[in-house]
Amino acid sequence: MTRFSEISRRFYLKNSVTPFEEDSTHEFKGHRNISAEEVPPWCYIPGTDRRSRKAVSRNINGFLNTGKGGTIYLGIVDEGKVKGLLLTQYQRDHVRIAVKDALSRYTPPVPEECYKVEIIPVIDSEEKVDESTAFLDLQDDSCNEVDSNCLRPHILRTSDFCWCDSHAKEQFSEGFPPSLYVVEITVFPWKKQQLKIERGCIQFDLHPVYEDEEGKCHFRRQASLVQYSVQEVVELTKAEIKNHFMPLLLSLRDEMKTIRDRHKLHS
Repeated sequence: MTRFSEISRRFYLKNSVTPFEEDSTHEFKGHRNISAEEVPPWCYIPGTDRRSRKAVSRNINGFLNTGKGGTIYLGIVDEGKVKGLLLTQYQRDHVRIAVKDALSRYTPPVPEECYKVEIIPVIDSEEKVDESTAFLDLQDDSCNEVDSNCLRPHILRTSDFCWCDSHAKEQFSEGFPPSLYVVEITVFPWKKQQLKIERGCIQFDLHPVYEDEEGKCHFRRQASLVQYSVQEVVELTKAEIKNHFMPLLLSLRDEMKTIRDRHKLHS
């Protein structure tokens, strides 16, 4: 679970279990393949176009299209156990950039104010909070002008290793393993839907529906995703508008009936 230390730094305890399960607003992932292109070839099921591992982008797309928001936890496996991901400073930068790149390729592109990416340290025990290097590493996430690697472009949209992965491998071989982290990708709920009447026209501010980088449209349904066609999205939108206005229509109908009944009594 997530806890706070005395100096208000959030962290996860390794092998702890989250107090929530996967549902309509929580999704667990044990990897960091953000876009569809990042999923390794060996994840494809032979003879099909299906994959044993799915890109994180699908879940972001589902949370956006449902309109209720949600959080994806990279480094927490399906049963809710915190494992963490080994990430260097440059790999943490890579994750942030990969998320931004994937969402910029949505149709329409997703504004940055609609989501956030947070990287939370994972420690072995609560007693080791103060001596954990993970917090110190996070302080170095801001780009240092002296460090030329901060300005080095990352290799995106591929399952091949980026230079930051090769750098991490070199560090590990030299006896400097990176720290563990959980990456939280939070999609904010859509602002409250508003009904406006301007110049005699009714405008209903529905949340937008996005296609992901593969041109697919997903919706979150409990702890799973459902893919819809354009026509199905149209029908869903009609149903959403109907569900929103039906109580108002029924109320107006009852009010009109009351007025007619009163008019009959006085006529």
